[in-house]
Amino acid sequence: MTASTNLIRARHLALALLAVAAIFHHATGVAQPRGRRQRDSTAIDSTIRVTGAPLVVTAPRTPTLQALPDVQGTSLFSGKKSEQISVAQVDGNLAVNNTRQVFSHTAGIQIWEFDGSGIQANVAARGLNPHRSSEFNVRMNGYDIASDPYGYPEVHFTPPFESLERIEVVRGAAALQYGSQFGGLLNYITKAPPPDRPLALEASQSGGSYGLYSTYTSLRGTVDQFSYDGYLDFRRSDGWRESGSYWFVTGNGRVTYDISPDARLGVELTAMQFKEHMPNGLTEKQYAENPRASYRPRDWFGAPRIMPALTYDQRISDQTRLSVKAAGLAAERNSITLVTSTAIADTGTNRRRVNRDIFRDASLEARLLTQFGLFNDNRATLATGFRAARTNTNRSQGLGMDGSDFNLEYRGTKTLDLDFVSYNVAAFGELKIPLADGLAVTPGIRIEHLNTGATGTYAKEKPATSLFAFDTLGPIRPIDRTYQETFPLFGLGLSAVLSENVNLYGNISQAYRPLLYAQEFPYDQIPVDSAVTSSKGYSSDLGVRGRIGEIGSFDVNGFFLQYNDRIGIIFPDSARYPGGLRTNVGASRHYGIESFGELDLLGLVGGVNEDRESSLTLFTSIGYTSAMYMKGPADGKKVENSPDWIVRSGLTYRLGRRISTTLQGSYVSSAFSDAANTAFRADGQQGIIPEYSVFDFSVEARVLRSIRLEASVNNLLDRKYFTARATAYPGPGILPGDGRTFMAGVRVAL
Repeated sequence: MTASTNLIRARHLALALLAVAAIFHHATGVAQPRGRRQRDSTAIDSTIRVTGAPLVVTAPRTPTLQALPDVQGTSLFSGKKSEQISVAQVDGNLAVNNTRQVFSHTAGIQIWEFDGSGIQANVAARGLNPHRSSEFNVRMNGYDIASDPYGYPEVHFTPPFESLERIEVVRGAAALQYGSQFGGLLNYITKAPPPDRPLALEASQSGGSYGLYSTYTSLRGTVDQFSYDGYLDFRRSDGWRESGSYWFVTGNGRVTYDISPDARLGVELTAMQFKEHMPNGLTEKQYAENPRASYRPRDWFGAPRIMPALTYDQRISDQTRLSVKAAGLAAERNSITLVTSTAIADTGTNRRRVNRDIFRDASLEARLLTQFGLFNDNRATLATGFRAARTNTNRSQGLGMDGSDFNLEYRGTKTLDLDFVSYNVAAFGELKIPLADGLAVTPGIRIEHLNTGATGTYAKEKPATSLFAFDTLGPIRPIDRTYQETFPLFGLGLSAVLSENVNLYGNISQAYRPLLYAQEFPYDQIPVDSAVTSSKGYSSDLGVRGRIGEIGSFDVNGFFLQYNDRIGIIFPDSARYPGGLRTNVGASRHYGIESFGELDLLGLVGGVNEDRESSLTLFTSIGYTSAMYMKGPADGKKVENSPDWIVRSGLTYRLGRRISTTLQGSYVSSAFSDAANTAFRADGQQGIIPEYSVFDFSVEARVLRSIRLEASVNNLLDRKYFTARATAYPGPGILPGDGRTFMAGVRVAL
């Protein structure tokens, strides 16, 4: 199916749905169905709130950023550094998933920007690696969406930001409830159906520079005991860089059924397909001459996927909630590349390499939360859970076909053909214990068991510069190896109500990162130490958050993260290990400050007035991180891709519900791209990533009750910058950020 065919179909479907919805909207009068009861607390997005002092800004609108409540659904967030981003309150380019704008209020979030498509978010915090958000435990509606959470935890899918109600971010202490990764939890929550309407429709049409076209349509509603929601999203662009075109289509559907007033069953399905030209990285000289240039017109990337999920929620009693989620994944990660530096010209006949990963995952999670009286009738909260999962990744690599199209067939013998299978069983418990009014501690424990195996064949590969590139070099070797480990993780949280408007939170929690397949098995010809283990360490926070009357809010915290048992290569014996030995070799220490503040300047000057429609809000998020290697081959060096400072600030003016506009600036200080802290390499693959500043402007105007006009200019000053260098995908070389781009559109909500 071609991009033009997808575009035509998407347009026709969007217009048809809009027409049907408009007719149905007026025919029904959108009245609540007769006898319809209100949605009860077992709703998918239900919240049990037991916090002492609320930490949200009292205002006629939902704040863009606020802390998660101590208890939400069957999750316990007491004492944790937590944030939830209300996506609807973000003035930004949601049509292309502009991550820089959506995460502008979240302090210390490092973002890689190198294709402008928004198909895959690349975010991290506290000096960790942003590549495909792989240092976060990434979920959608509470279930995993990483391609293989244990051996290849990269996330090849980001839901359309237009479909989201909020984004939940919980830093390192989330490891006890959600498992692996030092970064913590990143959870995308899609919009829920309205409980009192049979049909609600939202549709947008957007266009922009460099051939951008985006269309989004969603339907949601509730009829008797059934609730439903779904969306279809399509976008395409020629790309800011040459050979940077892409098209993307994704759809989601969810139906829930109220079995009883206290129980709900839901089923959800998400599907995605895209094809993306990869313009590849640039050498230092090429970047200086023209950052928009591309020297790889025959490189491609695509990652189709299907994600089903089944959910069950029950209110067992007023004090006890049960949540069960079963999720699956059938997906691929496919690329066709020349591999070599762009200093080597593509004549059109250079050999291309095909890399394919095929994922088949299944997981089951059950969570139980209960509250009970303890210590003078102060209520304690116990959150427990169990997880079982199996992931399977088939990884292959070899010489591809000639030509310039997206052809995934192999020509000749594969140099890599491996099956990886991982099993995970885990259980956790966290208990919030009230010590006095407004003071509580939360101890917790998680037990993890991992079992990973690899079978198949691999061989050395002739280098990309060879006339016979990507043919096998040497014998084809078999592999049949398993690895397993079981270990506990412990944590402790503290929360205290300091005043009506201010809360204190703190925690220290162990975390881990499983061995990646590339680290665990020797298919790159480098032997692996039999004693190698997952990376383990801990993270801690101490902070204070609250509100400033009814005109502002703040959240300031310090953090410390110890990342032990990092994987690297040592050279203990040149005779036995001529290429080195892969093992646990190093550790890194990360500490810093994260702060966010928001203040309505008109409210500060004129005071709180219920009749005042306008607001002028200044927001600033500041993250400072010092991340250094403490031992191993990089001892004393700065951790790669870890800028010291990340500052984002903006000014938002709102006139009631009629006009909203934001000017935002982002500053990121310089960082090294590799652990050796290389200052310069002519091929662009390693070196300093210079500091940069980028400004964005967005405006939204409501012209009728149900129609809004939207526009944005990203990189307003057309700043030349880049956020990453690559030695492999999608490089190798410098990966430029997009220059100035425009977007304008119309959104209809009925």
